Amino acid sequence: MKLYFAAAAAVFLASAPAHAVSVMSAGQSVSQDCSIAAAKSGTPMSERELNKGFAACDVALKGDLSQFGRAGTLVNRGLLQVAAGNNDAAIADFNAGLDRDPSLAAGYMNRGMALLRAQRFTEARGDFDRAISLGTSDAHVAYFNRGEAQEALGNPLAAYRDYRRAQELAPDFQPAKLELTRFQVTDRRVADNR
Repeated sequence: MKLYFAAAAAVFLASAPAHAVSVMSAGQSVSQDCSIAAAKSGTPMSERELNKGFAACDVALKGDLSQFGRAGTLVNRGLLQVAAGNNDAAIADFNAGLDRDPSLAAGYMNRGMALLRAQRFTEARGDFDRAISLGTSDAHVAYFNRGEAQEALGNPLAAYRDYRRAQELAPDFQPAKLELTRFQVTDRRVADNR
């Protein structure tokens, strides 16, 4: 199972402080430091980088953030939790962020991925449905990930349709192309060629 997380950069817009005054670190706010660390969470991070990102998120969350800023910062910290291998803590942060802003598509995308990792496929599928309905900017990723959940739930036809939709939305998205090579479509039936 190949898991793809939504880009954290979209969450940055929601993580801006409520007021212009905030704790500064290296010329930028700690909310920005948290967001930048979260954006790097899709690549291998050292323990030092993770700790620095967690510290920035924690300081930002203690500060004066708007409801939406707090939601975005919690989602960003959730991405760092995923990178650190703390799946339960990641889900808790995504839950807390979505409680504050239920319109945050990136929150649903990323919680869905954490749920996939936890093999909670029905819940993951629901989160990808919600991200798609909210118009996520990473729709191809949402369809691909929902396809992963569909396949794990034993629904190869739905998985095939989602992988195909992901490829339609992003023709160069290699993971969808690769998954589609496993299927054979004949007489309105889809078979997995594993």
